Amino acid sequence: MSLTRTILSDFRDSSVADWPNISVPERAAWIVFCFACVQSAFLAPYIVLIPHEQSKLFSGVVCAAALLSAWVAQIRRTTRLKLSEVAVSATLAVLAILSARLSATPETASARTFVVLASGLGGFWCARILMVSDTTRRFFRSYCFIILALVLALCGVSYALRGNIYELLDTNPHPLADRILLLWFAPLALLLDKRVTARLASWFLMIVSYMVFYLMALRSLLLTPAALAVVVLCSRVLRVKSVLLICAAIALSVAYYLATAPMDKQFKPGAIPIFYRIENYSFSLHIALKRPLLGIGLTSPRDAFLEDYSIKYPGITKEQFAAEVKRVRVSENLFLTFLAELGVPFLLLYTFAIGTIFVRLIHMTIQAGATAPALHPLALLLPLLGALIHYMVWDGPLHPQSSWFFHLLLGLAAGSWDESLAKK
Repeated sequence: MSLTRTILSDFRDSSVADWPNISVPERAAWIVFCFACVQSAFLAPYIVLIPHEQSKLFSGVVCAAALLSAWVAQIRRTTRLKLSEVAVSATLAVLAILSARLSATPETASARTFVVLASGLGGFWCARILMVSDTTRRFFRSYCFIILALVLALCGVSYALRGNIYELLDTNPHPLADRILLLWFAPLALLLDKRVTARLASWFLMIVSYMVFYLMALRSLLLTPAALAVVVLCSRVLRVKSVLLICAAIALSVAYYLATAPMDKQFKPGAIPIFYRIENYSFSLHIALKRPLLGIGLTSPRDAFLEDYSIKYPGITKEQFAAEVKRVRVSENLFLTFLAELGVPFLLLYTFAIGTIFVRLIHMTIQAGATAPALHPLALLLPLLGALIHYMVWDGPLHPQSSWFFHLLLGLAAGSWDESLAKK
């Protein structure tokens, strides 16, 4: 009951629920925003706009609608947006659009670019424009807590009906795992609540989430919580005993996984997921040296760049690697993909932008200590850091359902920094 009261009070006290005091454009913006969160979390409803197009255009359109409605709401306000953030967003958009139009496959690259920009900029700017107070952040915290609980429930239904954990929610376990990891910010924020029931419910959701990761058998996701626990230990927000118990539980589950996993498929050096990802460090740089300014365009064919490329990874042939390059068409690493497909300027600017937010978020976490505002900085830092670790082996922001929540949290972190400066 304590958890229910917490969530109900978040909805009741939120300025979102105070409709008479909100302008019509802002009401519309919140409705579209909430729908975009649901659509990104469940990929439902979903409409195929272009047959055989794999970039999830419908999700991109929903994110773009949320971005547009948020900007319309901003026009009615007296407060101004930060010029530096607008300039960075505009520059990234121009670079990505030019890259797509000059690629070998402009139609396909443009569709993917639209989805990436709509979900990334949409998530960031919806957070910056709509969630500017503790009440709206509390609303969003409880809203996403409910979404995460429903996602995990559907994972259980999927496992019972289909024999796998993700089929009712996605076609691939990676984007689903990423969404769950990013939605952890909601239970993490409630973990710092004084109510015992809220804490217990938060622990329950996170434990169930880890069970989902285990059933997905994604090695990066099994190990990521251990790295995040070390960050918690350094931040001194939770007790040392609690963190050590978390690490012990993770160690036992990972040990059991290693003991039962098919070693020849999962860990053999010549396994495709291993050699493809490692070889792409060299291959992505090879492409970037030939197309440094704008890259080759998102998901554009890479076959032509293999002609004068020599394999570095031992034990595989050029034909083996070429077959995977033709099938996957990305680097399976966010930063390598941006390097090869969007160019060096885009990668440097994007890395600088999110790096700046991360540095500020770490600073706020250190300064906050164990205090519990609506969204403790640590509740944002941990999911974002976990997602970045995941993006070392997967191109998350190329998928709108992941990019939306990742950039939403980045926007919340940027807003929290501005608020902390205003209080000084």
